[in-house]
Amino acid sequence: MEKIKLYIDEDLTDRIAVALRSKGYDAVSAHEVNMRSKTDREQLEYATKHKCVILTRNIKCFVNLQREYYKEGLSHSGIVVTNYLPLKELIRRITKFLNEKRPSDIKNCLDWLQSYK
Repeated sequence: MEKIKLYIDEDLTDRIAVALRSKGYDAVSAHEVNMRSKTDREQLEYATKHKCVILTRNIKCFVNLQREYYKEGLSHSGIVVTNYLPLKELIRRITKFLNEKRPSDIKNCLDWLQSYK
């Protein structure tokens, strides 16, 4: 089964990517690839170019971006949004998401990490 590659937006700590990689997941943070201070659209474009699902806490902006992409007929690899969670709980939910979903399940979709309690 094809696995999701995860790109973590700059509004979340790069420790998430480190922790996920230590568990064998393909994850990278915006902090690690010099994408700090880029617009939300640039973050989504970067994730899409690298075939990654983006994880962000910037719910409002990425819900709007999802709508814009749909209206413009653009494609992306997927968006996962979350509210603030303690690091350990965040990693637990992300791990559950990554174990349950395939890239084709999330392509051009927005999902809520709260669904993976």
